[in-house]
Amino acid sequence: MKVLATIISICLTLFLVCVSCSREEPAPPPVQKTKVRKHIKMPPPEKAKTSITSGEEKAKTEAKEGGKVKTAAIEERALKTPETDGGENETEIEEVIGYYIAKKGDSLSSIAAREDVYGDPLKWPILYRLNMDKLGKLQFGEGLPDGEVPEGLRLRILSPNEIRENLKRIGHNVWVVSVLSGTTDREIIPAAIRLIRNGYPVYITRVTVKAKDWMRLRVGFFKNRSDADKEGKKIRSMLNLHDSWITKVGKQELEEFGGYY
Repeated sequence: MKVLATIISICLTLFLVCVSCSREEPAPPPVQKTKVRKHIKMPPPEKAKTSITSGEEKAKTEAKEGGKVKTAAIEERALKTPETDGGENETEIEEVIGYYIAKKGDSLSSIAAREDVYGDPLKWPILYRLNMDKLGKLQFGEGLPDGEVPEGLRLRILSPNEIRENLKRIGHNVWVVSVLSGTTDREIIPAAIRLIRNGYPVYITRVTVKAKDWMRLRVGFFKNRSDADKEGKKIRSMLNLHDSWITKVGKQELEEFGGYY
């Protein structure tokens, strides 16, 4: 009986131990380590940023400086250019850029004789040819070179630079048509006017033959004798002439007149 009680006590103790163990919470699963990735915005390279910034600043600086230069140039031009009020200042400006404003008492020959124009009264045909749109209606006949030009008329003149460029362009074109000769320019003025009105580049030159001064009306300048002779025939037919001839001019005459055509 005592032994039975002991066995029962042992069994009860084991039962209680088993029940207690069954109520314990199961062990949590092992923790897995998770890798977290963060996107980090990297700043642009310092060198590139500096380059862009400096480029923008340079452009702004150049634009600013360009504006200053342009403004300065305008101011400088304004200081150098006199105000024009229709008086003498306007005349001076027009003359500088290739024009001459006729004054009271001026004629084609007196204008051509001016040192600031052509320096030779016999170069009036050059003025007449360049200003046919304004002078073509003047009816002076043989007195055209000395007839008074309307005051205030703006006449085109060739600048020294234009004369030099024209001379270079002509080069070695030294053949001309000698149209007429006379002891005075009035003997050849009508023919000169007619030729100019028909588009011929005429000029008047001086020559001394047997101690006598002559003036020759010529048309130039041609590349060869054949071209000159061809135009010479047209001129003789137009003016009803028989004594014109073809000639080759020297260097001095070419340099004196070649730059005007």
